[in-house]
Amino acid sequence: MMYSTIEKAIENVRKGKMLIIDDPARENEADLYIAAEAATARAIATMIREGGGILCVAITRAQAAQLDLPLMVSKEANTEKTDVRFTVSVNARRGITTGVSAHDRARTIRVLASLRSRANDLTRPGHVFGLIARDGGLRERQGHTEAAVDLARLAGRAPAGVLCEIIGKSGRMARRAELLQLARRLGIEVISMRDLVLYLRAHPLPLLPKQPDVVRLASAVLPTTYGAFKIIAYRSLSDDREHAALMRGTPTEGALVRVHSQCITGDTFFSLRCDCGEQLEESLRRIEKHGAGVVIYLSQEGRGIGFTNKIRAYAMQDRGLDTVEANRRLGFQVDARTYEAAAHILEDLGIHSVRLLTNNPKKERGLARHGIRVIKTIPLEGKPNPLNIHYLKTKKRRLGHRFTVV
Repeated sequence: MMYSTIEKAIENVRKGKMLIIDDPARENEADLYIAAEAATARAIATMIREGGGILCVAITRAQAAQLDLPLMVSKEANTEKTDVRFTVSVNARRGITTGVSAHDRARTIRVLASLRSRANDLTRPGHVFGLIARDGGLRERQGHTEAAVDLARLAGRAPAGVLCEIIGKSGRMARRAELLQLARRLGIEVISMRDLVLYLRAHPLPLLPKQPDVVRLASAVLPTTYGAFKIIAYRSLSDDREHAALMRGTPTEGALVRVHSQCITGDTFFSLRCDCGEQLEESLRRIEKHGAGVVIYLSQEGRGIGFTNKIRAYAMQDRGLDTVEANRRLGFQVDARTYEAAAHILEDLGIHSVRLLTNNPKKERGLARHGIRVIKTIPLEGKPNPLNIHYLKTKKRRLGHRFTVV
């Protein structure tokens, strides 16, 4: 297939014209494309009619954060083979009727593209899907999402682009002959993803400004049995989960820190099956005694598998499996937790080195992987009981946790 040059494509995008991005090597499909801020009712009607696929708007992570657009599913729950990152669907709050017409969708798309837009300029759910591009663009992920944003940036447009997959007459994705026929009929150019990637290697775009991975939502004083703490609510932009930090005093470098994963059964219902509640209480007690420190409370129940699956795992343990075998039988990793959000919360608090209250070496490695230096690990052991002794022994034997009491 004869493709247009990237230089010509950039000029056409600058003029607000549509084109086709073909990528037989990756998703084996081609998309109609137009810069999002150039979206008109006529252009969107053409894309819907001639493309036939899902109409999406690729935006940057910064724009998604500004518009408060969470992912449709978290990164951990995303099982789509190309790891595409859909946001919740939206409509423009003003200037539309039902939101479904080409006119209304064009209006919504322009709101998504505008750097002046804010979260209250959109309603949720709606008729337009967002896609969040990787910060590194096509250098990081060679997908249509990143191509859409990079093309807009190359053309000096707002960093957002509209995509619509092209479905052929057979009902399958359109291939070479149909793409050329469509391009001729619409009077538009076809470019190759590979050519765009090569062009960007020779003419790299400036890196997008670094965006925070967590945002502060609210804070207040929280009196507890163990003293008064400042509680700060955070939201992770990568998975839309809410986390908390309980801060005592003014922690500095080398702060006493506990990274605690949510355990409703242990922390709230005082379960004897685990040692989580005991560890949380002891952490608060030690930090209060020390006078300064932080407990980071992560929303990743059941070693990251969620509350319902944790209860399912409990049921399997009642039938004789251990905690590791139960997770695997349910189809999950032995430990699906990540510590990226914890590291970013610590960075937000101005802490880059910690003395970590933990028995878990994976937690130490997880923080280090995201730039937090663990100066020292401090054991956090309680008194085993007849109902959790097997669980603790399994964590020591199979997960490498450091215990001296079992």
